[in-house]
Amino acid sequence: MLNKLKAGIIVGVAATVAIIVAIMVLSSSNVSPPANLQSGETQKLKVAASFFPLYEFARNVGGNKAEVYSFLPIGNEPHSWEPSIQQIEELKGTKLFIYNGAGMEAYLSKFMESGEFANMTFVKASDGITLLKADSAEDDKEILAQGGMDPHVWNDPIYAEQEVTNIKNAMKKTDPTNAQYYEDNANAYITKLSALDNSIKTGLSHCKKDTFVSFHNAFNYFSNRYGVHDVWITGIAPEADVPPQDIQKVIQIAKDKDVKIIFSEDLVDPRLANTLASEVGAQVLVLSPLEGINQTEQQEGKTYLDKWYENLNNLRMALECQ
Repeated sequence: MLNKLKAGIIVGVAATVAIIVAIMVLSSSNVSPPANLQSGETQKLKVAASFFPLYEFARNVGGNKAEVYSFLPIGNEPHSWEPSIQQIEELKGTKLFIYNGAGMEAYLSKFMESGEFANMTFVKASDGITLLKADSAEDDKEILAQGGMDPHVWNDPIYAEQEVTNIKNAMKKTDPTNAQYYEDNANAYITKLSALDNSIKTGLSHCKKDTFVSFHNAFNYFSNRYGVHDVWITGIAPEADVPPQDIQKVIQIAKDKDVKIIFSEDLVDPRLANTLASEVGAQVLVLSPLEGINQTEQQEGKTYLDKWYENLNNLRMALECQ
């Protein structure tokens, strides 16, 4: 039953072996999903979303007709993340798996090829979006291996609308009884994304500066949409090593552009951003790439929209907008 997966063992790739073991355990185990996933809501459409923004989009479309959960645990950074046995077990009974694509979920190819998830539909939320080439794909071998495209489309609210539409269409197809419900929810959420787009356009329309320094290269789509320039400290993956000459290059640009704010992120060690800020005489604020939230934010009920309005406020400070 697991011939395709067993073939992967021969290759000897550590991450693949971990997935194989997990799926074998799942196939032979009688372990049930967690209690909160089986407590009287059996008629709901069970949906897994690969990480935070897709979880947000899916739960807003699914409403009370869908049981949506984030496959990526809260507080984790999604680049190059690999699921555990327990996370794979929780996929039992899942009808839709919503993922971004463009290299963000490198583990998924192993799932799709295994044959163990034939009853689960994989939904690529970025379908129909024209992807940009990753400027620094060499720092993320998984993204490079899958074509070297920039996956961060969700940071452009207009592209986020397309992802919501793709999720809506998948839910309608899988659960046609509630098709109009999903349609209405998607339209309501797209209206909120459109309002965010308008707020960003207005908020960044009268600024003294046009260049900001982000922690990693997650804002190309955003910058293209709103006519600003992003200088990043690391590349496509925030955990990548940064050569000293690249750090010096960022420092020089920051000095030339009179940058007063260096952005860190919510899920990474801020020490590198602090060092650069010290070098150029700037302060450090957070510009979230919306790849996840921490435990405190989860408890506060922070949403994708909340996080982006916080980003907008910080960007307005960095760009000295009126």
